Amino acid sequence: MQNRRLAILITAVALVAAGCSGASTANPTLTSSPVLAPRPATTPAATAPATPAPTAAATLAPTATPAPTPTAAPASQAAVVRCAETPGVAPSATVHWNIPVTGGEPTIKAGQAVTFVTTGLSPTVTEGTDGKPAANACVDATIGSAAAAMGVVVTFYEPGDYSITCRKVPGDMHTIVHVQ
Repeated sequence: MQNRRLAILITAVALVAAGCSGASTANPTLTSSPVLAPRPATTPAATAPATPAPTAAATLAPTATPAPTPTAAPASQAAVVRCAETPGVAPSATVHWNIPVTGGEPTIKAGQAVTFVTTGLSPTVTEGTDGKPAANACVDATIGSAAAAMGVVVTFYEPGDYSITCRKVPGDMHTIVHVQ
């Protein structure tokens, strides 16, 4: 039992020494097998075979772990999603996207959603101004047509003021969503 404890202690000291000597990413690798010697039986009438005990500690050598190679994320993944259509999300505010637009300029927290609903005029819900989409508009949906739902839910992830316009009737259909 003492030999086993000694072997464990020697192994632990070797690992600590390897960590302190600058081999910070080292993984210990067994380079030789421990030498085992039979343990003497404690009584002459012992019926079970003696359990061997190690008499020498295994030598451990550090194996270097390769460092990860940094890679740049593709441009499409590096862009932050500011807002997006999120069907099925419960909105925190509702804008009635008709002429006239009702629901004011909603103020919500980042991560919350606004639903834009219509009565069938087939307007667009577009991030932009004066009927023109913003560069990289995060939403540009037509609602209320036979092919589309009567509303769209948009979740805003980043704080800021989002100008929302209709490409078909920009003079009458526009609002700003304030995201805190």
